Amino acid sequence: MIEFITDMTMLWLSVVMTVLLVAAIARASVAGVWFTFHMTSKKQLSQTEHQPLVIAALIRPSSNPYRPKIPSVFDKGQSDDEPHSLVV
Repeated sequence: MIEFITDMTMLWLSVVMTVLLVAAIARASVAGVWFTFHMTSKKQLSQTEHQPLVIAALIRPSSNPYRPKIPSVFDKGQSDDEPHSLVV
């Protein structure tokens, strides 16, 4: 009877140790895959080219305002459309 109890205890102890060993190996494997995935995605992110941020200046382009010529009293007799007449 004592031999049966010791054999069963050793059997269950070996089963528990095997389950713990398989769980540890599985966790290490998952962690290794996750680490590889993380480093690969980080490497792809670091290979992108960073463009410098260009901030456009808020300065209006220089322009000359157009102001039409106001006709003068002296300009009425000197129209370019009329032919020049000789004054004698």
